[in-house]
Amino acid sequence: MIARHGGERPPILFLHGVFGRPALLRPWLDYFERAGFDCVAPALPGRDPVDHAVLRRTGIRDCVDVALAAYDDLGEDAIVIGHSMGGLIGQRVAAARDCRALVLLASIPPGVLWPQLRPLPHLFPVLPAVLAGRSFLPSERTMRAVPLSTLTRAEQEQIVPQLVPDSGRIFRAMTLGLPSVRVDAAAVTCPVLCVSAGADRNVAPWISARIAARYRAEHQRHPGLPHWIIAESAVPRVAPPVLRWLRETLQLPEQPDGAM
Repeated sequence: MIARHGGERPPILFLHGVFGRPALLRPWLDYFERAGFDCVAPALPGRDPVDHAVLRRTGIRDCVDVALAAYDDLGEDAIVIGHSMGGLIGQRVAAARDCRALVLLASIPPGVLWPQLRPLPHLFPVLPAVLAGRSFLPSERTMRAVPLSTLTRAEQEQIVPQLVPDSGRIFRAMTLGLPSVRVDAAAVTCPVLCVSAGADRNVAPWISARIAARYRAEHQRHPGLPHWIIAESAVPRVAPPVLRWLRETLQLPEQPDGAM
């Protein structure tokens, strides 16, 4: 998914998260396209279209390779914005390339993803798939209760049918903090913004705070929002501070009409 407008602003590489695909980033793509940015959102392996065989053999490194290829295709230093697992992959991209800036939205950490107590009952049914490295998609009940927890019922009903299976191999790596999820913090030299959701049942607030400290990043917190901080209903609340940070940090020009 690519939108190109040209101009003085660097392009943005958007990276989707677990159970996601580029179409679910559409509210964010629309927002930043209106602000004058060229936006690119590649599909990570096996997710769009869904391919269970690909998902079974896909690991974090495969996703990083796709992200790096998409970044290099831009032909210039770019901004990277990643949600959830996309934030983890974004950290790997920023460690390997001279990014203009990195924005982490409810990002998975570059280490062990410690589970929280409340969603633990929803973890047990998917453990066999995770341990075996199979592709899997949690139940609708789990999706509503965990990543989409505080969204309205109506918005949950719009999002759930768009979610796709993910890789048990990747979940296993993130849960155990395997070497494939590690990132050399010293290699990330661009400005970093950490954006976290106060009601996140996937990434605990203390983990988000630790990620921000790791990169000496500004940390924008949004109480009441769930892990699915990219929801369309959250865009008016979450995206404008991100845009302001990018403009101030990178000294970008305002839109001529001052609309955004």
